[in-house]
Amino acid sequence: MEVLIGSPSGELRIKGDINMVSQGGKSEGSSSIEIENSNSRLVTSVRGMIDVLPPISPDHCIYRAPQGVRQLNKKAYTPQRVSIGPLHHGKENLLPIEEQKLRYLSAFLDRTKLSLEDCIRFVRGLEQRVRNCYVESVNLSSDEFVKMILVDSSFIIEVIWRYNFPMQQNETDYLSKPISLVDVVRRDMILLENQIPHFVIAGLFNLAFPHHPKTGELSFVELSIHYFGCVSLFNHIPQTISESEVKHFVDLLRLCHLPSTLRTLPRNRVKFVTILTARDLQEVGVSIRKRWSDNILDIQYAKGVLKIPQFDIQDDSEIILRNLIAFEMCHCLSDSYIIDYVVFMDSLMDTAQDVDILVQDEIFESTLFDRASVATLFHNLTLGVVWFSENYYYHGLCQEVSAYCRVPWNKWKAIMKHDHFSTQWRIVSIVAAVILLVLTLIQTVCSVIFILH
Repeated sequence: MEVLIGSPSGELRIKGDINMVSQGGKSEGSSSIEIENSNSRLVTSVRGMIDVLPPISPDHCIYRAPQGVRQLNKKAYTPQRVSIGPLHHGKENLLPIEEQKLRYLSAFLDRTKLSLEDCIRFVRGLEQRVRNCYVESVNLSSDEFVKMILVDSSFIIEVIWRYNFPMQQNETDYLSKPISLVDVVRRDMILLENQIPHFVIAGLFNLAFPHHPKTGELSFVELSIHYFGCVSLFNHIPQTISESEVKHFVDLLRLCHLPSTLRTLPRNRVKFVTILTARDLQEVGVSIRKRWSDNILDIQYAKGVLKIPQFDIQDDSEIILRNLIAFEMCHCLSDSYIIDYVVFMDSLMDTAQDVDILVQDEIFESTLFDRASVATLFHNLTLGVVWFSENYYYHGLCQEVSAYCRVPWNKWKAIMKHDHFSTQWRIVSIVAAVILLVLTLIQTVCSVIFILH
């Protein structure tokens, strides 16, 4: 059929079935309506998802390690024996110790004379605040969450209590045996992804032991520091850390490692200045010496002498540093002392020869790593790390060293010392040569005077 449609400019001819034209128009309209309905449903769905998002809490302090560093050494962030908190809760390889946790909860209740009802009431009262500490939403019911926090918290308190106040050995408690999983469990307790907020554990401890004769004046923080002392990098127990400022055990270790003098934030953007390698510093006359300090971050420089506290590298050193670095990247990137320390030490070491110099100067003490492995350790710790170079803690120190290295006289003195005064015999031979030269000169002068007269 041919349809003629009149128009001012003439006739428009459309070939085909008029019913087809009518149906096509109807189909197009229906399609538009369906699209609008679909858009409306999608808007409602997305709006609903946005509306149920939990608010961003200032209490966030427990994170998963950033992917950039986690993929380099997953084992350093993953618990091997015990899960603490929700991020690894329920994993099959961690289930065997759950029975031991319940035994420790029973022992905790017997020791403290607290009722289970009191403990549950206390933890449930803090439930939302505890949930807010985790960056990820915890998909556990209220009862499951409260039970997990109570069981894990009482387990931690019992572990730390038994370490500080040894009990008679119990054959059924494999965590109290000389050869046991105690070191593995302690290592699991300092992983960033395996944490419970400190306020709930300390609160439960204070509820259980308000005036216990064994604790005396010791706080839960001090008992915890003593417990972690054998896997920490510090050589003393700090006395100035209050319970209120501790977020969890990783944060506690970080607070213990802060340098004695904290950074002053720069007002203006500053250019990053790195340190030369140990070998290059030696060649320009900078001496590297061991500094007697309890804190490995307390590095000092004055008048051509760089003093670095001794670092005793142990099996757990990499795990501790990696989790401290991960926490700083997530929580305090603009105030990252541990990251800055690792960057500084990595800059000092480029080859095994640099490590040799630091070992000779007693900066490193290790029977577990060869020279090259020490340099590799610090280099790997900096891979994937994000940090603020403009706020580098050792910026002022590096500037002073750089200024010293630019003075030609200092380099000349270093060359003279290295080439001519490196041993006692060289010094004796040079002094003898100088004396011989002076005597020869005197003899020559005397001969000239005698000839002239």
